[in-house]
Amino acid sequence: MASGLQEGEIRQALLEGGHIRNVLIVSKGVGRAVEHLAYLRPSWRRDFLPLRTWNDRTDRTYRDLDRLLTLIRADFGFRGCVPVYIAGDPDLARYKALAQELPGPVPPNCDTELCRPSAVEPRG
Repeated sequence: MASGLQEGEIRQALLEGGHIRNVLIVSKGVGRAVEHLAYLRPSWRRDFLPLRTWNDRTDRTYRDLDRLLTLIRADFGFRGCVPVYIAGDPDLARYKALAQELPGPVPPNCDTELCRPSAVEPRG
């Protein structure tokens, strides 16, 4: 079985009546750039699975977050909340299928103190 979801599989399943239950995005530093990887939880599979390239070769990452969100919203029809996590975020631990994302490189130009969830002031 494939280790992720390919765009063709998603489109076919959507045509057959499936839907995307949940989505989250993990952003990580790759060199001096930031890449974003979507994890989808479709109705026809059990867990969150990464978006993969053709023939399930590698993770399909995006450097342009807007393009990825357009794919999720416009092409896949997902209307729910799409949280974006930084690789290594302790909150990712709640997603058992994403345990391999811990820890990860912090995106460049990101002050590590400010990128930690504990450093963010709570909204009140």
